[in-house]
Amino acid sequence: EQLNLRNDVKDKAKADQLRSEGNKMFHPNVKRYIEAIKLYNESIAFSEKGSTERALAYANRSTICLTMQRFEDCLENIRLARESNYPGEKLNQREKEAKTALAKARNKNASSSKISPDVVEEPELSYPSKENAPQVANCLELRKNEEYGRHVVTTRKLKVGEVVMIERPFVTVLRDSLRYVRCDFCHEERPFTLIPCEGCTMAMYCSEECLSKAYNKYHRYECGLLRDMVEIFDELPLIAIRMIAIAITTFDNNPEALKDHLDVLDESNVNGFTMDWNKATQQDIFNTVHVLTTNQERRDSNFLAFHIFNATILHTLVLERTELGPVCEANPATNKFLLDLILRYMQIVEFNRKLLSSNAYKVKKYVAESLATSCYPLISMLNHSCAPNVQRITLPDGRCAVFVIRPVLEGSQLFDSYETDHKSHERAMRQLMLSFTYSFRCTCEACTFNYP
Repeated sequence: EQLNLRNDVKDKAKADQLRSEGNKMFHPNVKRYIEAIKLYNESIAFSEKGSTERALAYANRSTICLTMQRFEDCLENIRLARESNYPGEKLNQREKEAKTALAKARNKNASSSKISPDVVEEPELSYPSKENAPQVANCLELRKNEEYGRHVVTTRKLKVGEVVMIERPFVTVLRDSLRYVRCDFCHEERPFTLIPCEGCTMAMYCSEECLSKAYNKYHRYECGLLRDMVEIFDELPLIAIRMIAIAITTFDNNPEALKDHLDVLDESNVNGFTMDWNKATQQDIFNTVHVLTTNQERRDSNFLAFHIFNATILHTLVLERTELGPVCEANPATNKFLLDLILRYMQIVEFNRKLLSSNAYKVKKYVAESLATSCYPLISMLNHSCAPNVQRITLPDGRCAVFVIRPVLEGSQLFDSYETDHKSHERAMRQLMLSFTYSFRCTCEACTFNYP
């Protein structure tokens, strides 16, 4: 079947259609306000800057905000609508209502008895951190042997509830279903005030600051690819491309400088546990990601061929739709280097991606819901067990904390779960999943003794 590849462009008709669907959700007989907001956001993403379609969507969004008593958000959408050339007088009454209601709400809060806001205590390491790595407790060490490869052990006994690692991800990619709900850069849930990327229909941001940071860090190299990548692939190639984009910007947007750096890099000397993170440059941090395992030697030829096929498609898209095209065309060595890098990072992501979750309220309980996929150079050193003794918890600011969930003896290895354990899947299913995704046969205690 032929791939239907096409450039992602703004679309007036699509923007109109989405806004019309949003109006149906907002109808007094329906009142599905959040669904309406999502559709208005998508309409904004498909609309041209300064267009009538965008102005109308912002104005519609301001109406919902006023209805939901989100007065500050209402005023922000009125500002955005006017910025998009919406007739000012049509919004004057709504603006007056929002300002009056906001003033009343502030006066009411000021006159009421002051109640201390809920204080969310961020977890901290349970032990002093390593002098060279403030994100890791000083009782953890990275070791290597033939059986486990690189793995993490503790030099002291660990108790349940203790925190031994807190790490910020090198890269994150928002779930596709949340593109019109959360900021593509910081992942904050800001559906009422998102603003769009002007170059594609896939990325929205909570502020001009996040939009600018995303563009300068990675989005300039993925903007023209996102729509096709999401429709053709799963999330894996997108994470790989974003990691490569970050790498290129780390080397001043010069892929040839990146190639020169990697040509002389001694990967055997890169160790995130002994590196001095207090003095680390962005290039040093990139090195810790670049040396993450690909497990290519464990893969059969069919799987490798599949990755090469996908990498070739991505490589072609990058050459055709980004500023890297002319650079690679002028230098065959750089062109081949880019293809090799895409293939390598697709395999790195395959084995080292982690889910970043948030607590979502369901009836009478909170459950963890995936909001993004991420990659952590240090946490990735934790091996898998179907009976793990540590668990990853996503913090509100996007960092990941590693909690001890079973006692760990001095000298023992820390084991994470790669999204499957004996409580959620029986042994045969776990073995199949781990073999397919990670290319190893699990011999953990849960598999050895067939835990129920």
